[in-house]
Amino acid sequence: MPKIPELGMDDDLPEAQWARNTTAVITAGGEPGAHRFERLPAYEGYAGMCACGFRTPQPSYEHMGALTRLIWEHLERDVFPPVDEALLLKEAQLIKLGDLIGYHRLIESTEKHGIRHVGWLVAGTRGSMRLKDGQEYGAFQGEWI
Repeated sequence: MPKIPELGMDDDLPEAQWARNTTAVITAGGEPGAHRFERLPAYEGYAGMCACGFRTPQPSYEHMGALTRLIWEHLERDVFPPVDEALLLKEAQLIKLGDLIGYHRLIESTEKHGIRHVGWLVAGTRGSMRLKDGQEYGAFQGEWI
């Protein structure tokens, strides 16, 4: 099956006008800096755009895996704060979680704010805790032997 070429925004075709209008809807409204992803129209396969204006580099991808990877790279590079391992280690020691095993980013997605980082889930050799942004201390989650 042949690929549908990417439409230029100057095209007078109905599909180009639809893509232009959809882009305006995706990037309009909501809080400034909100990050939401939408499937772009007029392409075969998968393509996407973030409400901040980020577009996937190619007009079309054959599977969602490639698109998901690009979206995640955009969030990690442009949206989410970098990890402060020293702070996470300090918090793990404060709550006596033992040696730091690892951590995961806590993410929420809301209609108003879009996708955003809200804190960290930290795991140590003795237990785990949540460290939410803006909180002075982490919240103990559980303990194991």
